[in-house]
Amino acid sequence: MKFETLKEILEKNLNGAGFIGLVAQTPVKLKGGKKNPQQGRIYKVIKNGNCILFQNKQKNGYSNMIRRRLEKEGIDPDNFKLGKRPWGKRLPNLPIVEHKGNYYLEAIFNQAPKVEYLIKDENGFRPISKDEIIGLPETKKAGKQGGLSDKNKVVIRTFKVDNIKELHFNGEIIR
Repeated sequence: MKFETLKEILEKNLNGAGFIGLVAQTPVKLKGGKKNPQQGRIYKVIKNGNCILFQNKQKNGYSNMIRRRLEKEGIDPDNFKLGKRPWGKRLPNLPIVEHKGNYYLEAIFNQAPKVEYLIKDENGFRPISKDEIIGLPETKKAGKQGGLSDKNKVVIRTFKVDNIKELHFNGEIIR
């Protein structure tokens, strides 16, 4: 997807928060460097990702979500302090982050997406089992988030805009 297309769609249609469906195909950096025969050939595909986007015009949607969940778990939400962004700069009033000349969409999954892996060879892309991938990095654990239980953590996912294949937004499919 082109950054300009995504920016225009969000500026016209996103007011506060919005829900999207997402399809993304992201290259996976594998362990083993250049010696790994699969390096540069493995892609992670996310389909049917039901996500929420926040504009953050007046309030921070991510922070508010965490505070509501803390309260629901009986934890004082006033003890939660939102930290600084670890990387990039968020564009004003958009769920888009700019970092080193690249743009990323920030989304929070409401429902776990379907994940599959593809390998690229001389015939194009074909599915590959996760078990067959050489040097696949382990999944990182989410931070503490003010004491929230694992099932209630709010995890922001960022997708490089170039890797987004489809957005389902307001009844439209945008490619």
